[in-house]
Amino acid sequence: MTENIQSTIKARARRRRRRPFRVMLVDNDPRTRDAFTSAITEHHTHQIELIPVASVPEARRVLEKSHIDLVVIEPTISSGAGLGLAQVVVKEHSPTQAIVMAELATFESALAAIRAGATDLITKPIVLGELNERVQQAIVRSESEMRKEARVRRLRRVCKKLNAAREEVSQQVDILCNDLVTAYQELADQMHNVVETSEFAALVRNELDLERLLHQSLEFILEKVGPTNAAIFLPVTADEFTLGGYVNYDCADGSPELLLNHLADVVAPRAGESETAIHITDNDTLAEWIGDDSAYLTDCHMLAVPCWTENEVLAVMVLFRDGAQPFNEEITKTCAAIAPLLAQYLGKIVRVHHRHMQD
Repeated sequence: MTENIQSTIKARARRRRRRPFRVMLVDNDPRTRDAFTSAITEHHTHQIELIPVASVPEARRVLEKSHIDLVVIEPTISSGAGLGLAQVVVKEHSPTQAIVMAELATFESALAAIRAGATDLITKPIVLGELNERVQQAIVRSESEMRKEARVRRLRRVCKKLNAAREEVSQQVDILCNDLVTAYQELADQMHNVVETSEFAALVRNELDLERLLHQSLEFILEKVGPTNAAIFLPVTADEFTLGGYVNYDCADGSPELLLNHLADVVAPRAGESETAIHITDNDTLAEWIGDDSAYLTDCHMLAVPCWTENEVLAVMVLFRDGAQPFNEEITKTCAAIAPLLAQYLGKIVRVHHRHMQD
């Protein structure tokens, strides 16, 4: 089983190297060229292509046009420009390797080769077995580098996929968090409504007197809203309302009656046409909503809440006070929450007091 796996790995490695291992020899010595030709001929594990050049400029031109795996350089060629070529190979044509050939293997020659970036040093005259070994080592290094590059490419692809997955997960988390925030807000609103309606229901549940019901409703509103002008208007006909009860907070003496008549004639019918609470916070909006009659409520914040039950408006609550004390969103929610209950209990009183009459 192990032998089969090793054979498969070797076969894949051979398939990966579809092109020959290209060696450029930078030397004008025919004996060196012959030695390299013999080494390549006797090399059986890899296909090697030898590209001999006789000068550094020619070597540069080949490097610019073709991919070279290994450059073997005679350092004294082209008036001693060989080591400079090694530096160019390492800096500009990586992962191409460079091997320097020296006449003598001295410390100085080895140090010069290392400084030029060469991966190996061989001496002349070329020994065939040594040359084969050095070329084989270069091939091993090249294949190792290729495997590293392949791993890097795979890692980059994996990282790209992971980043894409992370971004998608991040987006999903953002969506989930937004959904949770929305759900929490809705739940908080529902709990607020439950608390407010429960308190209001406990206050007026058994009340069958209209005047006391309106009085207790206004007291509940004042407790929740704070000091404010408040009135509850009851329908007389489909588009006509009359005052049921009111609280005067800051209206001047003698003016409430005129103002309340105005509210009953103009504001209550307009609010009764709406299915939701109407909250007005500026003079322009107020003038747009009720026209010239808005002068009565200049610089006030107004909240008008219709009380619906069974497709019928049985009351309209109107709250207003100076704009320096605006009605916040919680106050609007409280009034909107108790409005259906007030309509329900008003309907109950109507049914009780008119039970002798036909529907």
